[in-house]
Amino acid sequence: MTKSILIVDDHPMISHGLKSIISKHASYRVIGEANDGRSCLKLIEQNKPDVAIVDITLKDGDGISLVVKIREIAAETKIIMYTMHSSKEYVGRAFVAGAFAYVLKSDKIEDILTAIDAVLQGRIYLSNSLPQEILSELMGKRNSGENSMDTLTPREYEIASLISQGRTPQQIGELLCISPKTVRVHRTNLMHKLSCSHIHELLLQLHHYFPR
Repeated sequence: MTKSILIVDDHPMISHGLKSIISKHASYRVIGEANDGRSCLKLIEQNKPDVAIVDITLKDGDGISLVVKIREIAAETKIIMYTMHSSKEYVGRAFVAGAFAYVLKSDKIEDILTAIDAVLQGRIYLSNSLPQEILSELMGKRNSGENSMDTLTPREYEIASLISQGRTPQQIGELLCISPKTVRVHRTNLMHKLSCSHIHELLLQLHHYFPR
C-alpha cells in the first residue's frame, strides 16, 4: 500500500529535491509541499498523511512548535525533522514535541528514505552525523538507581526488544501468546522503570539499548 508524504520546507530547491528522491520509491507518494505552517496545517487536515517531513526554520515560525499542532490534528502522522540544526537543544525539543526522526540536511539525501522506512515501522531514527555526546544524553544512558534495564524482568526485556523493532501490542501479543492488553501493561511498566513520560521517550531509550 502506497504511503503518503507531506514535505514542509520554505526552500524550493530542498523541497523539490526531497520530492524527486521520494517519488522514485514506488511505495511512497508525495501528496503536497508546504512552505509555511499555515499551509502545512491545511494540508495535514485535508490529507492526514502517513509522514510529514518538517524543517525547523520556517518563514512564519518554528517547525518544532508546528509538530505539536500537527499531532493535535493528525496523531497518526509520523513526523521527521529535516534540518541544518544539530544542537542538543533542537534535537531534544523535537522528540519531546513528538517527532519520530531527526535527519540533518548535511546527510546523504537518500538517508531521508531510511528515516521514512523507520518511522513507518514505528521506530526512532537519528542522524548518524549527530555528535555522539548528544545521542548518549538524548537516549538516556543511565548507570544507577531503578532507571535501568537491569531492573526489567525477562518478559519485560523481551517485550522491550520487540517494541524497539516497531511491533504493535497486537503483533507482540501474537508472537508471545499473550493479550494486547497484557502487552500494554508491560509497556506501562517499562515506561515507569525507565522514567519515560511518553512513548517517544521510551522509543529513544530502547533505540539506545537495542541498536539496529
